[in-house]
Amino acid sequence: MKFEEMLLKRESCRSYGDRPVSREDLLKICEAGRLTPSACNSQPWKFMVVDEADAKRKLCDALVVENGNSGAVWREDCPAFIVLLEQKANLVPMAMEHCQDSQWFARGDLGMASLNMCYQAMELGLSTCILGLVDQQKLHASFDIPEDQDAYVVVAVGYRKTEKPARTKIRKTLDEVVCINKWK
Repeated sequence: MKFEEMLLKRESCRSYGDRPVSREDLLKICEAGRLTPSACNSQPWKFMVVDEADAKRKLCDALVVENGNSGAVWREDCPAFIVLLEQKANLVPMAMEHCQDSQWFARGDLGMASLNMCYQAMELGLSTCILGLVDQQKLHASFDIPEDQDAYVVVAVGYRKTEKPARTKIRKTLDEVVCINKWK
């Protein structure tokens, strides 16, 4: 599949079937994240695969962020997740002179890694949804994650429940989002 076709077809999935995702495929997806470029090659990430029942229950509980509400009401049907944990970034001194702190680029790097993971999953015939609302206290307590490592991105991974054509993407026009050589 050509890249432009992937851009047009990739969408967030919120309806997963019960078919499990192989550990091999989950590790291929993590490899795509590992190979992502990062500021100063800092690689400020650790990936936690969550695919066993007890671990998935714990993670699903941590995806509920307020009064039992979550943007991922379908989360318990998803067969696997990859949690992207922000690690300490080591930037080169020249970059540090212009940044507020060493984590200045880390969340952008995590975002790029999550998107690479989504495209790798798509190539493997899997669907994904990027989640960003995580109860950090529950996550840390449930998985013994050090307090200085938060998860800002979780990628849900699985097989779409029903095969349906991708919806037409609704996006602003190129003229609305691009200006050339000056602000419009």
